[in-house]
Amino acid sequence: MDSSENITSLNKLLEVLESCEGQDYYNIAKRLAIPYQELLPYAFWSEDTYTRNCVLRTDDYELLLLCWEEGQETAIHCHNGEECWVYLAKGKLREKRYIEKEGDLELTADVKMTEDRLSYMNDDLGYHSLHNLNEGRSMSLHLYVGPIDECSVYKEEKDKFVFKELEYYSEDKKILSN
Repeated sequence: MDSSENITSLNKLLEVLESCEGQDYYNIAKRLAIPYQELLPYAFWSEDTYTRNCVLRTDDYELLLLCWEEGQETAIHCHNGEECWVYLAKGKLREKRYIEKEGDLELTADVKMTEDRLSYMNDDLGYHSLHNLNEGRSMSLHLYVGPIDECSVYKEEKDKFVFKELEYYSEDKKILSN
């Protein structure tokens, strides 16, 4: 595959990820142009919270499909030292970025993401949160280089970060029982 050619299917993405290393992940992420219909077999929603649906996990990366009902959002969080690319397959998201300054969180960016857009995040850039702005559902594909099992999330009621273990809502196209 030509390194400038768009990746327009989930199968093609999984194929090129097999031989990926280092800077390759960035080059792959910026070529994503996958229609949301390709992701529907992995799409599960919950009225209670956005869902983390595992498409594939290896020792090197994990590919998740996050599914958002209207108004759902993440807490402000880190990425536990790992890199993350977010590809918005359907809908509209708002990403807010923060840095910790003298014990307080300071907003450094407030960006609206539209379909087929890409965002990148790592802990050197600070913390972030994602919010579904769509009038209806949204779907975002997250590529974490280095799977993430836990991260720090900001608890407003405690005014501090706490460690949280992360779980999948579905894996292998099946909802996991909680």
